[in-house]
Amino acid sequence: MASLRKKTLHAVGWRTIVDVGEQILLIGFTAVLARLLTKADFGLIAMALLVNNFVYAMTQLGLNAAIIQSPKIKKEQVSAIFFIQVGIGFSTSLICYFLSPVAADFFHQPKLTPVVQTLSWVLFINSFSFPQVFLQKRIQFRGFSLVELSAMLISNVVGIAMAYGGFGIWSLVCRLMLHRSIFAIGIWPLVKWIPGRPSIAGAEKIFHFGLNMYGAHVLSYFSQNFAAIITGKLIGVETLGSFNIAYNLALVPAQKIRDILTSALYPSFCAVNQNALKFKTAFYESLFTLSIFFIPAMLGLSVVADDLVVLIYGSKWKEAGLFLSFLAIIGLLKGIEHVLRTVVLAKGWANRIFFITVIEISMSLPLMYYAIMTWEVTGLLFAYLCISVISFAVLGWFAQKAAQDNTILFRSMGHSLIIALFMTGVVFLVKQIHFSTNFANLTLQVATGAIAYFILRIFLFREEEKAILSAYPFGGNIKSFKKD
Repeated sequence: MASLRKKTLHAVGWRTIVDVGEQILLIGFTAVLARLLTKADFGLIAMALLVNNFVYAMTQLGLNAAIIQSPKIKKEQVSAIFFIQVGIGFSTSLICYFLSPVAADFFHQPKLTPVVQTLSWVLFINSFSFPQVFLQKRIQFRGFSLVELSAMLISNVVGIAMAYGGFGIWSLVCRLMLHRSIFAIGIWPLVKWIPGRPSIAGAEKIFHFGLNMYGAHVLSYFSQNFAAIITGKLIGVETLGSFNIAYNLALVPAQKIRDILTSALYPSFCAVNQNALKFKTAFYESLFTLSIFFIPAMLGLSVVADDLVVLIYGSKWKEAGLFLSFLAIIGLLKGIEHVLRTVVLAKGWANRIFFITVIEISMSLPLMYYAIMTWEVTGLLFAYLCISVISFAVLGWFAQKAAQDNTILFRSMGHSLIIALFMTGVVFLVKQIHFSTNFANLTLQVATGAIAYFILRIFLFREEEKAILSAYPFGGNIKSFKKD
């Protein structure tokens, strides 16, 4: 157990460093482009990615997750899955390419066609990133993370250069294409593997697991993107541009957490899922660690959203501040939800994930449509938040069943949530003080919030947290795991 914990923490550490670096680069890149491009440009690229992601979701069989989850899988089966993925990638790109005029008609944006056609080939490029599954299964992320960070850095530098050169929206397109190409090429030298003779004999369980994941992927696409789809369709491309700016600040961090947890924690949970005590402990430690920083960060982001957006992107993006206030709360739920989802999947309960996604999408379509038609974007955001809360509650119930403990969520996150709520109240009061610049306002708010949070954490819950960490209340002791 000790060696597994060490490998997991090492992997999470590397993924965290890379993803934080990527997020900083993304924000910086977007801040530059926000001053060079229009809201419509950002809305147009958001529409193109909606089309890409739709086609991608419709063609993903969940086979990578099945490889990681399966304790025994033959080399021939892995090779077969690789060739299947490449074939699907090429087919997907062709489908997306030829669907581009349909997408342009749907959104009433003729300029969308060439953008979608160009980005369609990202789907084929992505299929050659297949070797990353071996690194994920082995929980080896140092080289993987460095390749990812290098790809992000190079693609952003080129994208910014193109933006200054007057290429407009194509600087965004090039950045995406270049990023995925560099990663797909760079990942192969890290893995000593070449595909051999393929065979799917005896792989029924793998494909069954993957098909359950496929259904969840398809429905999850609509639950996650319906807000953007309906905004672009009914409100307009400029509002979608503002929505996308806020989305990148709030939900992209949650997606980064998903990537970290899926790639690093998922194989670790799978490794101990037959030992109830170790499984519960791994679950607890993951949530406890995540909650310390993630909960106050996202709640704080919700409070300072308006000043932050104006400072980073400029006054023309002020509308995105309202979106960010809501999306930060949703991002908080989604980030924690990824831990819960990882726990459920590690038990092999892909059918539960499918069930949860069905519930979420069945609520999303009618509720969001009614909300946006009645109260426009504000109503849409309220509906999105309500749906996210319900989805979180249902998934949390399944995760606690997987851990065989009905109070693990509160025990692992309760302290952080209580302190973060107090912190949020303090920041809200400080927010009533206005200086001449957004930078001064934001600096005071962030500094006060951080000080309040850490003081409250040290003085209110120090002893309780020491007790929790020294003797985990499941009838076992954390120290005992280190010796197993």
